[in-house]
This record gives sequence, structure tokens and C-alpha cells, in this order.
Amino acid sequence: MTDSIDTVISGLDRLLPEDELVHIAAELTAVPSFTGQETELAVHVRKLLANNDIQTFEQQVQPGRYQTIGLLGSPDNTPALMLNGHLDMDPLGRDHPDDPFTAQRLGDQLFGAGLHNMKSGLAAMIGAAIAMRRSGIPLRRPLLLEFVVGELQGGVGTKYALAAGLTADAAVVPEPYSVRRVITRTAGVHKFAVVVRGRTAHTSRFDEGVDAIAVLRKVLDRLDEADLGLRNADFPPLPRLQVASVLAGRGESHDLSGISYCSDKATALIDLRYPPPYEPEDVTAAIDTALDRLRPRFREATISVEHPIDPLFRVGGTDMPPMDMSPDCQLVRDITELLPQVSDFDVEETGLALPYSYCGNDTTHLSRAGIECCLFGPRGTTPNTEHHVLISEMTACARTLAALAVRRCA
Repeated sequence: MTDSIDTVISGLDRLLPEDELVHIAAELTAVPSFTGQETELAVHVRKLLANNDIQTFEQQVQPGRYQTIGLLGSPDNTPALMLNGHLDMDPLGRDHPDDPFTAQRLGDQLFGAGLHNMKSGLAAMIGAAIAMRRSGIPLRRPLLLEFVVGELQGGVGTKYALAAGLTADAAVVPEPYSVRRVITRTAGVHKFAVVVRGRTAHTSRFDEGVDAIAVLRKVLDRLDEADLGLRNADFPPLPRLQVASVLAGRGESHDLSGISYCSDKATALIDLRYPPPYEPEDVTAAIDTALDRLRPRFREATISVEHPIDPLFRVGGTDMPPMDMSPDCQLVRDITELLPQVSDFDVEETGLALPYSYCGNDTTHLSRAGIECCLFGPRGTTPNTEHHVLISEMTACARTLAALAVRRCA
């Protein structure tokens, strides 16, 4: 095995040229893949892997919504290593550069929509697999590749793959927290909606109505100040509640056209980050308790919680609890040892890395399935971190994953 690793490490410039990896990332950037619209990118990845003699198959997670699975090695054995990354990308902000789906290289920076989270990580996975295939090293145990949908919905695709029986001894998820960090402890993510139903009335008869917006504003202020009791000294300042979107209008569909009337329904979509050892049921109970204390102040309105959130909003209904694995596991030690052998980087933090550990991601589902796992992926620099990735980090990640695959699978 040592000879195989040395062979791969010494031949990485040939097996995985940097320019080719950049080209792979640029092609991924060119395919928009917002949440719920990942199928086109899944097909592109499947063709790319197949063109490099890597076995692939598709999974239909929901009608017309596909993700791609790749495999190097015999399907008769349990994979020794899984590389897992999500196809769905974040919505674009107003500050995103023009022509977002055309990747642009500026020195060591590669700009493009979705590269940060997490198409650069997908490129690293693909590059590592291609390097492994080109090396010709026979695999004793398979390498499993998962390009999943709906991570931004709580991990819909990863949970589907697990339910279908796909597993491995260990897994790396190359989310964008830098190759300088190997993270094994993360926050949980609880997505829910607070819905206020009031009573509509024309502005000329304002006192006859119950303004759902006015009530919701007060409820959110008090909820933000509430002590939910979900605390862990390692994760200050969690719990953290973020109101991400607010909708209001008339009727159950939030009709926006009747602005001469006060709204009788207002909905806030909320992301709550919370630390281990708490579980989703603990969060639900804490929110219910806080709202029970508030309801007597607003007796003319109805205040309710929706969890999961209405699918109309594409937020997803899959719980994403915290991950809390040991930073001393063998997977972390392997990555820490291999990274400086294939790049100019060193691992500087392991386990808990704040503020990056406030993230939620698919490692929670993998770890709860008994898979040793971690986060290790390419990142950009400030400013404009969300808009680019460092090519040097993407290359370092891909080459480390290739060396790790040899160590684990050959």
C-alpha cells in the first residue's frame, strides 16, 4: 500500500493536472443547480464520470429529481471510503458578479456561482476519482462517490442514499471550510416557520382587524430574546435564530394585492442553529415552550409552528441534528498526514473550528449511520468568499482525497 500511495503522490501532476481540475470546476459552474433543480447537473456529472471509465448509476429521489452515484472497484464489497457532495447551490444574492455561470480565473482565484458551496468540492471529488482511475492501482475495497440533491433542504439526497443501503467505512464531505481544517463537530440546523393568523380589515376600519404582520414582528422580537436553554459552552453563541424570509398577505396563500387591507396571515421562515448534545425533539419542545409563554399576549391572533415547512417554499423538511465525532479518529489523522505530502498546506485545526462549526451538513446523517466522517474542502479568501474558491485549495483537496482513497481502498 505504501508503494501505491507513493506512486500516486509522485504522479499527481500527470494524473490530475491543475488546468484539467479548473476545467472540470468551470463546467460544473456552467450548469445552474438551484435546490430542486439539480437533475441537469447530476446528468452532467454522470456523463463526465462515465467518460473516464468510472461506473455510475442514478437515483430518483423524487419524481423527475435525480442524483448521481459513482463507484470505483467491485460492487461486491462494502466501500472503504465515500466522498459525498451536494449538487444543489445557494440562491444568488444581489451582489453576485455579472455572468455568474461563466467561471473566471484571476490568479489563484476561480470565480463563479456555486463554486463556494460546493461545486469546487464536487470538482475535487471528481478529480480524485479520475486520478485514481488513471493510476491503474487495483482496489481491494471500492471507492463510493455520492453527488446528492437537497443538502440545503436538510440532507434529502444523502438520507435517500443511506436508506437505499449505500454506506462505507469512512466518508469525507468537501464542504467549503478550507483544507486547513478537518471538522468533526458541527451545530444542528432546525428549519421551521412561525405563522400568525389574524383578521383582515380595510384601512378605513383598521381597529376592526388584527394585523398579522404587527403581531408577527412582536412575536419574533420576543422569540429572539427568549432563553431556549439549548446551550453548550463549546459553541458560543448558540442557539442562534435567523429569520430568513417573511411573507404576508390575505388568505392562506399570502395574496399580496390587497394592500388596502391589513394582512391576515404572516409567515416567517426561520433557521435555528443549536449545539450538541441536543436533538430535534429538544428544539421543538423549547420553541413550543417559548411560544406558549407568548400566546396570552396576543389572544386575538393564532400563532402556530410549521415543522416541516410547507414544501412550496423549497426549504425542505429533513432534520439535520448536530455532528459530534472525535477529532482523534483515524480519518482525521490520515488527512492531516497526507495533505502536506501533496500540497503546500497543513491542517491547522481539527474537531471544533469556530465559526465554521456553526454549519449544518450531511455528515450528521453519515455519522448517525455509523460512518466515520469529517468535513474537509476548498475555500476562498475574504473579501467575496461566497463568490470564488482558491484553485490551490481545490487542487490540494482533490490530491489529498486521491491519496486517501489509495490508503483506504487499495
